Amino acid sequence: MVTRLNINRNVLSYYIEKSAIPLDTLQSKIKDLESFLSGSKQPTFNQLSEIARIIDVPTGLLLLSDTVDSNKKMLKFRTVNSDEVEEISNGLRDTITEMQTKQDFLKNEINYKLNFIGKFSIEDNYLEVADNIRKQVNIPTNYQKKAGPNAVNYFRSKISQIGIFVFFNGSVKNNTHKSLSVNEFRGFVLPDKKAPIIFVNQKDSKTGQLFTLVHELVHLFINKKEIFNIIDTGTYKFNRTEAFVNKITAELLMPNSEIKKLNNYDFEFLANEFPVSKFVVLRRLYVLGRLTKQEYKEKFLQLENKLKRIPQKRKSTGGSYPNNLKFRFDKTFVHYVENALKQNKITYTDAFNITGVSYKGYKILTGGNMQ
Repeated sequence: MVTRLNINRNVLSYYIEKSAIPLDTLQSKIKDLESFLSGSKQPTFNQLSEIARIIDVPTGLLLLSDTVDSNKKMLKFRTVNSDEVEEISNGLRDTITEMQTKQDFLKNEINYKLNFIGKFSIEDNYLEVADNIRKQVNIPTNYQKKAGPNAVNYFRSKISQIGIFVFFNGSVKNNTHKSLSVNEFRGFVLPDKKAPIIFVNQKDSKTGQLFTLVHELVHLFINKKEIFNIIDTGTYKFNRTEAFVNKITAELLMPNSEIKKLNNYDFEFLANEFPVSKFVVLRRLYVLGRLTKQEYKEKFLQLENKLKRIPQKRKSTGGSYPNNLKFRFDKTFVHYVENALKQNKITYTDAFNITGVSYKGYKILTGGNMQ
């Protein structure tokens, strides 16, 4: 049985028009093109790939529910100081497109909806929202004792178990020569009732990755579609939604009840107790009333100056390619691709295109399970 895709004909028309290739020329090369454009017939993945090749665009663009330019407007982009800007880098745009392609594939494979997406608003009590998220994700207030040295993996596993897909990468796809800049963005979220996706910039520190991961998790419960780009130094401009999300994120990572149990408000002690950056600890102490505004400012500047004096670490080699590749991908996503392949919904070529890896990479992701 040939599986046909459910594509948006407006997206197809947009990129065909943008290619500037005469329609009659395309019709002579592409069978059923007129039916695809009218919506009376849907193409197979191979047919869509052929169209993409002829008009010279990535196949993934034609799989999206909207054009990239339109989606860019839907995503609020901020600089380090939360200033909205019109343009984003090609690397970030390509990464968003890649994740949207994966999301559209998943939406065609998943037949359920998540009831917690957009469950709350910024008018709700932030402590009640934090408690609800904690229960939904099944994370105890003393999570730091269970998470061990790698809280990122701990949270990621818990988040994946409730139907959220989490991806990491520090480069544009597999191109290690095209790094993603932490100064531009730390992560983003693509909300959806079926296949919500969180993307985390792997170039960030482990504490930065954890904060981004949890911050974006909270955004899914609030259902605000925007790129997260708040460097955790507290220097961003005030925004109601971000302030609300940050309060919940801080409560999840440094629960007030746990701090009270410890009965120790020493800055260094808490920084060692919780897997967050020292800036987060400092902000938490201020919010909890343990520091005055003046004390907070002074300590913030001291910490900032201290970090500036620390020599930059040499760049890591990134570890083994197989381990890094498997870490980047969401395991459940790979499982869905494998299932589609086994059910003959897609070909191996389709699987390579959807995942964005080569034969070798796909073999690593699936543990060598190649039929």
